[in-house]
Amino acid sequence: MFLKYPLVGALCAQLLSLFVIKIFIQVIQTNLQLSYLVFLQACLSVFITQQIFKLPKWFFFISILFPLTFVLAFHFFQFSSWVYGVLFIFFALTFSHTLKERVPLYLTNEKTYQALRKITKEINAKSIVDLGSGLGGVVRALSEKNIFSYGVETAPLLWIISSLLSFFSFKGKILRQNIWNTKLSEYDMVYAFLSPAIMEKLYQKVKSEMRSGSLFVSNSFAVEGVLADEVWQLDDQRQTILYLYKIK
Repeated sequence: MFLKYPLVGALCAQLLSLFVIKIFIQVIQTNLQLSYLVFLQACLSVFITQQIFKLPKWFFFISILFPLTFVLAFHFFQFSSWVYGVLFIFFALTFSHTLKERVPLYLTNEKTYQALRKITKEINAKSIVDLGSGLGGVVRALSEKNIFSYGVETAPLLWIISSLLSFFSFKGKILRQNIWNTKLSEYDMVYAFLSPAIMEKLYQKVKSEMRSGSLFVSNSFAVEGVLADEVWQLDDQRQTILYLYKIK
């Protein structure tokens, strides 16, 4: 269950850590300083997420930052209650899809835009889709007079922002739909910057739907067990790698 819904696992790890710490305090019959409590909470939650629940490595950082952020927000800063309500709504509208799809929000940088433009020219792509387009940067960057550029996004807030940006810039179009319901046969190039957790399933969809001669490009995450036709190593700060899979 936790591998399918890792955020649930991360939350359970935090609660379990609190329970263990409470028992520990009762056993030693002493009060610990707040800094020690935060340190213990972070260490225990990291151990649970990584060693017991076997969650993805990026939950290591979440496990450390969550107790620290929580204490800073509620102990050192006296915000009005409505601030926390607004923040909750913001994160719910932005990251709600992460709970089910196990795909965090990754943003593509300018160096990658340039590489993608070069790829589209090489294959003479006329229609492009970015699966999980986030703020729509790729969609707008690849939109040209003779290229139809689309993005698909399910997170409500990201879809609203990216749709408005595309509308006012007259560049591309953002569709609010699930990547699994997107018909890939309509596109010459499909781009994805998602998560290793879904790459195998996504590639099966790519193979079954994309036309022969079209191209699937994955940012940073290779398809396990499948040799990419080309691998582009970019010289950006992130050291981005693009995996190109030609559909035969």
